[in-house]
Amino acid sequence: MLWLLPLVGLWPLLGAALVPVQRLWWLPAFGALPALAAALLAPLDSSLELPWLLLGTRLGLDELGRVYLLFTALLWTVAGIHAACEMRGQRHGRRFAIFFLLAMSGNLWLIVAQDLVNFYLGFALMGLASYGLVIHGGTPANLRAGRVYLVMALFGEVALFAALVLIAQHLGTVAPSPEGLAGLDDLSIGLLLLGLGVKAGMAPLHPWLPLAHPAAPIAASAVLSGAMIKVALLGWLRLLPIGVEPLPEWGTLLTTAGLVTLGLALPVGLVQSDPKVILAYSSVAKMGFLILMLGALLAEPALAPLGVAALGLYVAHHALVKGGLFLGLGLRKSASRAQPLVLAGLGLLALALAGAPLTSGAVAKDAIKPLLASAQWPWIATAVGLSALATTLLMARFLWVAIRIERHPLPGYGVPGAAWGLLLGLVAAFPLVLGAPASWVGDPATLIPGVLLALGVLMLTRLWPALARAFINRIPPGDLLALITPLGRWAQALWRSLAPWLRAGRQDLAAALARLARALFEHPAPDPERLLRHWPVIGTLWLAMGALLLIAFLA
Repeated sequence: MLWLLPLVGLWPLLGAALVPVQRLWWLPAFGALPALAAALLAPLDSSLELPWLLLGTRLGLDELGRVYLLFTALLWTVAGIHAACEMRGQRHGRRFAIFFLLAMSGNLWLIVAQDLVNFYLGFALMGLASYGLVIHGGTPANLRAGRVYLVMALFGEVALFAALVLIAQHLGTVAPSPEGLAGLDDLSIGLLLLGLGVKAGMAPLHPWLPLAHPAAPIAASAVLSGAMIKVALLGWLRLLPIGVEPLPEWGTLLTTAGLVTLGLALPVGLVQSDPKVILAYSSVAKMGFLILMLGALLAEPALAPLGVAALGLYVAHHALVKGGLFLGLGLRKSASRAQPLVLAGLGLLALALAGAPLTSGAVAKDAIKPLLASAQWPWIATAVGLSALATTLLMARFLWVAIRIERHPLPGYGVPGAAWGLLLGLVAAFPLVLGAPASWVGDPATLIPGVLLALGVLMLTRLWPALARAFINRIPPGDLLALITPLGRWAQALWRSLAPWLRAGRQDLAAALARLARALFEHPAPDPERLLRHWPVIGTLWLAMGALLLIAFLA
């Protein structure tokens, strides 16, 4: 079944080439099927060598890659069904399908790539094609979000490219191995963290994410948040020397970055009114949590076997749940029937994200517990507990906004609704298939206070509506970018006020330089030999040389 591995990326590429055929509007729904088949049927830890392709291509699936390919292919399939039905007959619908399939190809290809060149090609294709998904609507808000996204994506890809070049130089090959990554220099590690940190939404590199997710259509938002930002963690787990050597300084840096990301995203998400923005900040917060856990793995190599498996399980849970929340939100806005069922499904997914008992979130958190107990810093458990409490509040805020959302019922959403129901079934079966009964309980110590606190806030806002208006939407999406924008305006105003003075000074400087040039080149200096023949000059030099000789003799 190794022949399925090349089809993982080539099949969506072929679909993108065939999208202009009007009868093939359904292609986005079937683009990830070879990837799904490969995740289920391809032999584990086997590789396919293609030495004639690029600098030597190696495709394969390790245990982590299989987990990634399985949940990524599932999410792309469900989102592809939604995209095909939503975009059918719409203006620029085929253009959206092309970019959708290109991004799918890059995302799936980098998962099966076992060499640096193909990992980067998949990453770059996914990132650049996603720009077309963000700007699809063509509104000023879409175009602004697209500009921010493109600048940040290109910055991240340049940093990642430089890191991969340095890693290849360190290894002497483009096929990395855990042992070969030992002794990786700080510049390579820093560039790798920076390049993938943009895609992960690590603070302060995150402002593109809460702008891009609301701008993109629902199907694109689901895969952007559920699948694409997760590849940053995959790249770190594959390209950092995790489990090989301790890196306490980098571990501390990543732990700090994860805490900052958590501490920034959760409060800002709570004061938003757009449900897609709330979900975007929730994704930033969860990536902050995963970055924090990665920092613990870097500091303690002995935790690597347990930690990598726990992170893989957590990422799979979050991808399915977050993708389901975005797609359910689209059904809430557009589906004309079964609205109570849609709200019930959103409630189930929100509880799963909050880690309620008998959900996938409870199983994922139980897998993380040994990692938290063995971490170098005992206060990490406290920070994670507080973040779980804030996540419960964030999900309560999301459900409140989703209930009050204005609907525009449209026909033809039966098939996307059925696909979403299948995704809900997978999320519901997650604890039964992947978790032991002891892990189903979860951690009610954070869920119950979060629910009670959410009810208290709801009562206060109902009694004093002005209290809610004082906080909601006070921080716009993109938070740090909104703070930087006035600084840019002030800098422009300062430049406009100083420009006349600077231009005048520049003109005076140019005139002085011109006078100096004329003095040097238009009037040549006198002959230096003729100057030396003057008696005063000769006498002075003779006396100086005599004095030096006398001093040397006496010495």
